[in-house]
Amino acid sequence: MSNVVMVTGGTRGIGFETAKKFLTKGYKVAIASIDSEEVIEQAMSELSALGEVAFFECNIADAEQCRLAVSKTVEQFGTVDVLANVAGVVGQRVPLIEADTSDILNTIQINLMGTIQLCQEVGKVMVNNRSGVMINVGSICGSIANTESIGYHASKGGVRMATQAMAREMSPYGVRVLSVAPGWVKTAMIDKPIEEIGSKLHMKGRIIEPKEIADAIYLMSLPEASAINGSTVMVDDGYSSFKGVDGYIA
Repeated sequence: MSNVVMVTGGTRGIGFETAKKFLTKGYKVAIASIDSEEVIEQAMSELSALGEVAFFECNIADAEQCRLAVSKTVEQFGTVDVLANVAGVVGQRVPLIEADTSDILNTIQINLMGTIQLCQEVGKVMVNNRSGVMINVGSICGSIANTESIGYHASKGGVRMATQAMAREMSPYGVRVLSVAPGWVKTAMIDKPIEEIGSKLHMKGRIIEPKEIADAIYLMSLPEASAINGSTVMVDDGYSSFKGVDGYIA
């Protein structure tokens, strides 16, 4: 029987690459996401060619939609073995004193509460099964401050601590909870000027490809990573190893 992974934000970027990775490894994939009809159709067409995949509309900021998405996943596939919490937003890139507090709240609601709500619902399934892995996508901004928004920093710092607390609670039931913290990743959230700045702060002299984060998520889900629990794995190509200096020297 194939294992089942649930991926939030699986129609584009890191989420899409994560779904793709697990499909190539023989997993059944449930995508919980919201997106345009065109993007969903394109993503599902590509993913369906790789294996068994289902799409469930889910705004992760809404607790009831999270509950329904997990319920539908279990109904269709029988269980959830791995949860990849990828969906997220950056929020407005403006100074705090110019920020709209409703945007800050929305960023926290999606990035932090969305993560917690999915973990809560999937956690019920995994605790009952006494096995499973939940992998939350945090950020370097959960540990160090840079130019991203206040809401983004607050939400990703929250993801890091929520992950640790959940790992402590879930461990007695055979469930691992951890997070991966990307550096700057080449997604729709990153424009060209930011990419040029970020490239200098990564050891490869470029920002990270979504596939590289997906690979790390898959690796963390394996039994061989069984001793990694409650931790935040820095998937940042060395970004957090430096203090205000270029990481790349040609």
